[in-house]
Amino acid sequence: MTVLLGFAFLAALLTHIGCSNPRRVPESSSTRRYNRIQHGQCTYTFILPEQDGNCRESTTEQYNTNALQRDAPHMEQDFSTQKLQRLEHVMENYTQWLQKLENYIVENMKSEMAQMQQNAVQNHTATMLEIGTSLLSQTAEQTRKLTDVETQVLNQTSRLEIQLLENSLSTYKLEKQLLQQTHEIFKIHEKNSLLEHKILEMEERHKEELDTLKEEKENLQSLVSRQTYIIQELERQLTKATTNNSILQKQQLELMDTVHSLVNMCSKEGVVLKNPKREDDKPFRDCADAYQAGFNKSGVYTIYVNNISEPKKVFCNMDILGGGWTVIQHREDGSLDFQKNWKEYKMGFGSPSGEYWLGNEFIFVITTSQRHYSLRIELTDWEGSRAYSQYDRFYIGSEKQNYRLYLKGHSGTAGKQSSLILHGADFSTKDADNDNCMCKCALMLTGGWWFDACGPSNLNGMFYSAGQHHGKINGIKWHYFKGPSYSLRSTTMMIRPLDF
Repeated sequence: MTVLLGFAFLAALLTHIGCSNPRRVPESSSTRRYNRIQHGQCTYTFILPEQDGNCRESTTEQYNTNALQRDAPHMEQDFSTQKLQRLEHVMENYTQWLQKLENYIVENMKSEMAQMQQNAVQNHTATMLEIGTSLLSQTAEQTRKLTDVETQVLNQTSRLEIQLLENSLSTYKLEKQLLQQTHEIFKIHEKNSLLEHKILEMEERHKEELDTLKEEKENLQSLVSRQTYIIQELERQLTKATTNNSILQKQQLELMDTVHSLVNMCSKEGVVLKNPKREDDKPFRDCADAYQAGFNKSGVYTIYVNNISEPKKVFCNMDILGGGWTVIQHREDGSLDFQKNWKEYKMGFGSPSGEYWLGNEFIFVITTSQRHYSLRIELTDWEGSRAYSQYDRFYIGSEKQNYRLYLKGHSGTAGKQSSLILHGADFSTKDADNDNCMCKCALMLTGGWWFDACGPSNLNGMFYSAGQHHGKINGIKWHYFKGPSYSLRSTTMMIRPLDF
């Protein structure tokens, strides 16, 4: 019986040792019986003792209550009691061994469970570490990115703050400028108010002056009308007087011829006269004749021009460069208006002792029908400086040729170049536009002159007094002496024969 229990214990122990890999016990055709106990994941299998058919069945009640002892031999009661005691003792031992085995199994199970839990914890910890490492790396990357973004944001913020500061400064400057401009506008508005007030006062004064001027104009118009009538009467009387003077001059010439013939007759017959007429009394063609006749004082002389019946009074300059100069133009004080028409420039105007123009027709006849002439122009500015321009050959064409100017050989101190057109130019007046400009130079520059294309000279322009002679394009101009807009103080144009 003891052997059987030991065998069962060993079988259970072996079965426990292989619980980690349980195997199903095969069914056999033997009558061996098994008892399986499930404990957690392990199954314990006990092999029960075989039932022998020769065993006797006890009729005793105690043998019926313990089926494990059926195969034991029938013994006596004392012996059976001892056996039972021993068996109980053995059973107690086995029970202790079973408890120890169970404790051992539990302890092994605990260590294995602890090992498994430790492994699971380690695996979980490793996984968590990997996950943590990954999260840390991702967190570090995100932190770096966030740091970059933060840096960019800080830089952008700094730039925006700088721009805001600059904008604030610009706004401050603009506000300051706006305030200054507003202040200036206010000042300008005040000045405009004062100017408007002054303009209103000036308009009132101007209106009063206009009314006064209108009255004066009406008075002057009536006065001019009366003076025009008087001038017309004087012209008629002058024409009559000129006619009478011409008749008297002709009579004088006839008397002079008669006297000359009488003198000649008397000289042939030996008669001596007390006051005989000299050769000096013969008529002069120009001032050169007068000078050569012994008249060497500057002044007004009477000359007789070829092909013109009437004598002409001229001013003779007997002082400059040997004398004998016939003055054809003179300006000195602005007392004479040189804004004349074609006919007036043709016949001449003014007084030989003051400002005058000899006349284009007389200049034409003198310079073409008698002998060759040179031209000298004397100029004086408002600072007292004097200069001259001289031309070796000078003459003008006929009226049909528009009194065209011809010059040769320039010299003098009034500029290195000639201010008169050397290649020739036609004479123009306010009513006869013969220049080479579409602008009508005689109207724009005033006076009559050889303008060409409103050229560099005009000695018959408007006279301007001292202080007003600058910046005047229509004044008395000689470009290469004082410039294009300087009006001269005095001018003199005079001619003399080349063979003088």
